[in-house]
Amino acid sequence: MQTDPVQLFIQAWKTMTERLPSPLYEVRENFTCCLTDTPNMFYNLWIQSKPCTTRDSFDGLLGAAGARSKEHAHPTGGIICPQWCPADWEHQIKAYGLANLVPMISMETDELLPPRRPSAELDILRVIDDKGARELAVLNAHAYHMPVELFDCISTKEFWPSDSCAFVGYLDGQPVSCAAALPVLGTVYIALVATTEEARGKGFAETVMRQAIATGQQIMGTNRTTLHASLLGHPVYEAMGYSSSTHLTLIGPES
Repeated sequence: MQTDPVQLFIQAWKTMTERLPSPLYEVRENFTCCLTDTPNMFYNLWIQSKPCTTRDSFDGLLGAAGARSKEHAHPTGGIICPQWCPADWEHQIKAYGLANLVPMISMETDELLPPRRPSAELDILRVIDDKGARELAVLNAHAYHMPVELFDCISTKEFWPSDSCAFVGYLDGQPVSCAAALPVLGTVYIALVATTEEARGKGFAETVMRQAIATGQQIMGTNRTTLHASLLGHPVYEAMGYSSSTHLTLIGPES
C-alpha cells in the first residue's frame, strides 16, 4: 500500500519542526503550515493539502498562503503538488513573486536492493553529541549552497532524540557524507542526505544511507522506508530499490 506522499511530507516536517524553537503547526483550508522561530526557510513551510486545479482556486491558495507568510517573522516557502495545480502554475506563481526552487519526487520501498558495489570505506558514526550534529548541519548547508548559520537550528544533539538516528561518514577524519532516519507515518523516513561536492560519485551517500536505514528499521520496527528525493538524488535511490510516485515542488521568493 502506497504511503500518501503529501501527508508524508506534512508529517515529516511536523516531526522535524517540533524539535525546533517555537514550533507552530496549523491546518488551514487547503494548506498546512509547519513554522518555527528560525531563519531557515526549509523549516518555515506551508504545504498544499488539497487539489487546486483551476486558476481561481490556485490563486486562492497562493493568496491565503502568502498572507500567512507575511505574518511570519522569517522567510517562508511552500510545497505544492504540480498535478494538483493548473497547467500554467509556474507562470501563475510569478505574479506572487515566487519561483520554482527544488523539484522533488516521493519515493518508498519495503525492501532495498543489494548494493551495486562494495560499501565505501568510511568511518560512520552516529550523531550523539553537538559535534556530530554540527557536522551534519554543515554538510547540508554546503549541499544547498546556503549560509552555515542558517543550519544552526539543527546543530545540537537535542534535534536527535532516541526515536530517530543520524549518521556522518568520515574519510581520513573529515566529514564527507551524512543521512538521517525519522519515524513518520509508520515508515523510516530518510532526510538530510548530503555529500561534499568533491566526494560525490563514490558511493558515500548510499553507504551512510544504508546505515541510517538499517538502524532506523531496528528502532522503529518497520522495514518500509520513505523519502522525498531531489532530481540529483533520484537515480541513486532508484538504484537502491525505491519506487517513485508523486512529484512535489518547493517554491519560494524569487532571488
